[in-house]
Amino acid sequence: MKTGTALKTSDEMAMLVTRMAEISPDEQSCVSRITSEIIQLVAEQLISLRHDHPRFRESDYSMYTGVGEITRRKDANIFLTACFLEYRSGKTDVWDNAVFFSEEILDDPEKIWQVILDHTYEGWKERFYDYNLHPMPEIHNRLYFIASRMVRYYAGDGRQIWEGYLQDPESVYKRLLLLQIPKSIACLVVGILKDLGHIRGSFDIVGDIVDSRVLGRMICGDGSGITFMKARRLARMLAPDDPWILDLPLYLIGSSWCGPGPKCRACPVRNACVFAVSEELGIRPDPVFRDLFFGRKTVQKTLRSWQQMVNNK
Repeated sequence: MKTGTALKTSDEMAMLVTRMAEISPDEQSCVSRITSEIIQLVAEQLISLRHDHPRFRESDYSMYTGVGEITRRKDANIFLTACFLEYRSGKTDVWDNAVFFSEEILDDPEKIWQVILDHTYEGWKERFYDYNLHPMPEIHNRLYFIASRMVRYYAGDGRQIWEGYLQDPESVYKRLLLLQIPKSIACLVVGILKDLGHIRGSFDIVGDIVDSRVLGRMICGDGSGITFMKARRLARMLAPDDPWILDLPLYLIGSSWCGPGPKCRACPVRNACVFAVSEELGIRPDPVFRDLFFGRKTVQKTLRSWQQMVNNK
């Protein structure tokens, strides 16, 4: 049963979606006004979800045990190892694997990255099944090259990445990118450091495929084609002071309800989602709203198409 607030939100969104389906692209001022109202409704719903339910505001880090508070060198390196193994992919229990690898297989070394480099690259690849860090060989192999850069740039001590940059999340992010890791992982590391209070300041969401799909559906009615940068741009509209506060709600919504086959009826934000409401109403918003957010795509003629046009004259 819907509460009064949820019912009001649902009615408002239904009215906006209906107007989105009927509006003329020439009514630019009206399009902007509707877009602004949608942004407000979505922002209120996501922020309320984070505020009212602990599950949607606790750091991912607190969901796992076996890793300390990352103030010690060993714990910082285990934490980074787990992040570099893409723990959000759901492929395996990488937090437990990272702890076991460090404390049992490597006998709890202070210099985990150097110990990895004590292997040759071929030798490291051969230990894929022995170490059982990740079910995908390419992720296991990538860790060797990350270890090389960790030693080269940060003397094998993960804390050096953020120490001295406690008020500057963007610089920490750029220092992580020196390791040549995916941008989404670098964002996730920065965000967890923020959640734990090691660094402070505004920062963006991860912006991965899950975030992109949820934001695209909630705001534009279509979760396809939303890139890393477009997802970040949408999050900045919703929470300009600190977009990171939306990251965990977006991740949990995307992984639990808003997958490739969405479960809109069970989703806690369905009342403020353009996609869910439009599905319920059986209508589709005009693409002009998507164009407003990201601009229309320009059509570029290839050399071949130009040549064909010349030949046809």
